[in-house]
Amino acid sequence: MGKSRLYFFLLCCFIYCNSTRAQPPAVATDSWETTKKNKRGKIAVLWYTIEPFIYFNEGKITGIEYELMEGFVPFLKKNYGIDLTLQWVDAKAFEPIYPAVKQSAEKGLFAMSYYSITEERKSEVKFAPPYMPDLNILVTSNNLPVYNREDLFIKDMQRYSGYTMAQTTMEEDMNKLRSIYPSLQVSTRLDDYEVLNQIAAVNNAFGYVPLSIYVLALQRGTKVKRQKILSTRREGLAAIYTKNSDWDEPVNAWFNSNDCKKLTIALIRKHLGVEVADIILEVSGPDSSRRPAADIELLTKEREIVTKRLIDTALQYQRSQAVRNITIIAVIIFIVISIVLYSMFSGKKRLASLLTQRNQEIIQQKQEIEKINRQLQQKLAVSQLNPHLIFNSLTAIQHFVMLEDKKMANKYLSQLGKFIRYILQNASQPLISSLEEKNMLEQYLILEQARFNDSFTYELSVQGNGGQIPSMLTFPFVEEALYERVLAGESSNGSRFLSISFTDADGATAISIKDNSLGQRNMETGKAVKSAEEQIAAINKGQTKKITVSRKSEPGHNQVDINIPDTVLL
Repeated sequence: MGKSRLYFFLLCCFIYCNSTRAQPPAVATDSWETTKKNKRGKIAVLWYTIEPFIYFNEGKITGIEYELMEGFVPFLKKNYGIDLTLQWVDAKAFEPIYPAVKQSAEKGLFAMSYYSITEERKSEVKFAPPYMPDLNILVTSNNLPVYNREDLFIKDMQRYSGYTMAQTTMEEDMNKLRSIYPSLQVSTRLDDYEVLNQIAAVNNAFGYVPLSIYVLALQRGTKVKRQKILSTRREGLAAIYTKNSDWDEPVNAWFNSNDCKKLTIALIRKHLGVEVADIILEVSGPDSSRRPAADIELLTKEREIVTKRLIDTALQYQRSQAVRNITIIAVIIFIVISIVLYSMFSGKKRLASLLTQRNQEIIQQKQEIEKINRQLQQKLAVSQLNPHLIFNSLTAIQHFVMLEDKKMANKYLSQLGKFIRYILQNASQPLISSLEEKNMLEQYLILEQARFNDSFTYELSVQGNGGQIPSMLTFPFVEEALYERVLAGESSNGSRFLSISFTDADGATAISIKDNSLGQRNMETGKAVKSAEEQIAAINKGQTKKITVSRKSEPGHNQVDINIPDTVLL
C-alpha cells in the first residue's frame, strides 16, 4: 500500500510538471474597440529567439519580425491617432507559443516566431498577411550523395535518421516521408540550428529547415548539403493572433501597406545580407515569379559562401603579381628607351654616315618594340583571365571537398591539371594551331560539365589542316556563350547545346560558336569579351588583313563568327 501511494504521488508530480513546463506568462491586453475608443491601448507579442527572425543582439531584441511589428506602432499613430504599447513576452520555448494563442481569450494577444500559414492553422488562429515567402528545403549530411530524383532518395531513406523541430511545418514534411516508412527514426531538436548541427555531426542524417536559416548556418560554417528535391512551398510566413480578436482592420492595413512592404525588403536584406537576400526571396517564391537561372544562382552563392575567404586571398595574390609584372615590363621598356636615347646623343660626335646608320637602327628598334608591345598586350589580356579561371576552379574543388565526394574531386583535379598544362604551354606562345586551341577548349568544357552536373552538351570540330591563331582568343567568347546563354536561358528543344568549329579555308581560319538558347541577349557586355576585343584591336594594328568578329541572335540560334587571316603576325 505504501509503494502504491508513492507511485501515485510521483505520477501526480510528473503530470503537474509537464502541464506547467515552459508555459508563457499570463498577459492582459486591450481589444481594438477599446483602443479606438480610448485612443490608446496595449497588445502583447509572444516570441522565441531564432535568428534572423527575432533574437538578442548585444542585449537588445532585434530581427525581421521584431522590427516589422515595431513598425505597427508609428503606423497606428499616423493613420489612427492611437498610442499603442507593445509588450514583448519571451516564451522561453517554441512549442507552447501556438497553443497559448490558440486557447487564449485575449483579443490583443499576438505571436511572432516565423509561423507558416496552413489550412489547419487557419481554423484555429488568425494570420496577418504574409510578409515573406515560405520554403522548406531538404538538408542531408555531407557524406550522402546528391540526389537528382525523389524516388532514389525515398528508396535509400529507410537507412537514414531524420531530425526535425516539433510543432512545425518541418515536422509535417518529415511525417509525410515517415508515412512511406513508418519505422523511420525521427528525432526532435530544440530549434532549426540544433537540427542542422545534428545533421552535420552524424552520418546518414537528414531533415527539413527553412531556406533562410540554412543559408545563415552555411555562412557560419555548418557542414551540411542541400538537396534540390522534395522541397515544400507554403503560402508564406506571418504573425498569428487569437481567433476571437477584433484587430483585423489595423493589422491588415499595416501588413498590406506599401510602407510595410518596403520595410520588409529592407529588413530581410539587413538581417540576411544583401548578397543572398534577393536570391532567397526569388527561390522561395512561387513558380510563376522565379527566373530559370535562380536555382543556378543559389547553387553558385552556396559555393561562394564556403570559399569566399580562400578566393579573396587568391585573387589578392593574383592582383599583386599582375602589378609586379607590369612594373617590371615598364622598367625594362624605360631602360631600353634610355639606352637608345643615350646612344643617339653619344652618336652626335660620330660622322654623318654613322649617324644615318644609327637612325636606321633606331627605326628597327622602334618596330621591334611595337611588336613586343603587341605581344605583351596579348599576354596581358590572357593573364587577366587567370583570376577568373582560378576563382571558378577553386570554387568547384571546394564544393566537391565540402561534399566529401573524393572520386569526383580527384577526377576534377585530374582534368584541371590537363587544363592548366594547356594554359601554361599556350599562354607563352603568341600563335598556336587550331587543334591546340580546340584541345584547350575541350578541357575547359569538361571541367564546366563537371561543375554543372552535365546540364549541357557540346561539340568541337576542326576541319582542314587548321591555321595558326592567337592563343586563348576564343576562350572569352565560349565562356560568354556558356554562362550568358546556354546555362542562363531555355533551349529550343529542352537540351542545352554548344557547338564550336574551326575551319581552314581561303587563306583564313573561320571559328563559329553556336548555341540553341531561346533568349536573345546582348552578346557584347561581358568583361572578358571586351578584353578579347581589345586584344583583337591591338593585334589588328599594322595588319593588312584584320581579324573580324560578327554576331547574330535569334530564338533558338545564337552565333558568333571569328575570322582570322593566315597572315596575322604577332
